Amino acid sequence: MKSFVCLFLALASAAFADITRADALKIAERFVNHRWTAEARHVRHGKDGAGIEIHTPDHAGGHANPESDAWKPGAQNIGVAYKWGGWDTPAMFDAGLQKGRAAGDVYSAEKRRKGGAAVSGDCVGVDCSGFVSRCWGLKKRESTSTLGSISKRLASPTELKPADVMNTAGGHVILFVRWLDSAKKRALFYEAAPFSKTRAVEHDIADLTASGYVPLRYRGIRE
Repeated sequence: MKSFVCLFLALASAAFADITRADALKIAERFVNHRWTAEARHVRHGKDGAGIEIHTPDHAGGHANPESDAWKPGAQNIGVAYKWGGWDTPAMFDAGLQKGRAAGDVYSAEKRRKGGAAVSGDCVGVDCSGFVSRCWGLKKRESTSTLGSISKRLASPTELKPADVMNTAGGHVILFVRWLDSAKKRALFYEAAPFSKTRAVEHDIADLTASGYVPLRYRGIRE
């Protein structure tokens, strides 16, 4: 019995590795502020070597929205490119670019339908849940559908603290940064945007709630 308890505690510890709110935000900021220079070889529109349809969120591709969020070849860009199913760190992203891999792969309904079968090995980048998984210091990438299993649902979005999230299971997840007003109606978030990159974005909480987002707190988060 004692050995079973020790094993359970070890597994629980591995699943809920402690991380402070400050450290989680520092990780997020490395993604959001990451600078990199794009080249023409990082653009990809069509099928990869395995027959998976990929589209990089570049300026010419027409997939990024708004257009200012698209990355441009021959220019320095800020923010790690979004990749469906990706959870590359900024260093891994840069290493992939040096090898000539495509910079990101935007979300589509077809990719959602296919799930993991639509993840391309020819691209580098990070998706929304991969981004949050990295920020929380997780040892594996969780999805928007599984983040709830390692988190506590908050009674209200007004309880959000830095490094908590607003999540839609099977949809999108964004990382809370800070309130923008004393009434807690509007807030700043970090996200890996499905059609562009990691970025800072402002949201009205009422709009998020109406869209089905729920507030979650990672069980391993520490003050």
